[in-house]
Amino acid sequence: MTTDGGEPRSLTPAIRAELGLSAATRPPYRWAFASLIVATACVPLMLASLWTACVGAGAIGFVILPLVRWFENRDAARREDVFRFGKETIGRVLDVEPAAAPGRSDHIVRVEFRAAGDLIRASVIGCPLARRGLMPDDEVVVLYAFDRPTRCLVVRKVAREIVDAIFDD
Repeated sequence: MTTDGGEPRSLTPAIRAELGLSAATRPPYRWAFASLIVATACVPLMLASLWTACVGAGAIGFVILPLVRWFENRDAARREDVFRFGKETIGRVLDVEPAAAPGRSDHIVRVEFRAAGDLIRASVIGCPLARRGLMPDDEVVVLYAFDRPTRCLVVRKVAREIVDAIFDD
């Protein structure tokens, strides 16, 4: 699962910013801070005999938030692996959904491309090219995971060839 040359692609901070990938260093979950917050919240709850709320605060701080953080880190690592080791192909944009968030970072781009002779349709969430004028029927360069082609990244638009023709009337 490497590039055509046999070596993985390099992932620089500039490429990370261009593709919308997270920063290279992901800080670990701050267990000490979570313990402080949960303890601060649970002391008044225990004094008021609200045991269910205390257990709920502990579950949120020690189970749910670390689990969400783990899923985010796993997704970021998979996107990085797709960029480093993925196969490159040309695809076509089917649809670009507008962003729902105020930061406009959650565009959904639906692409169609060929992988190992099969026609693959995939959705790419958080595609930075969508913020820069990606339109339906644009041709794009797509990097996809060889073992799971629906896991892909839209890297850049394909420059269309300029045709210079003179027609005789």
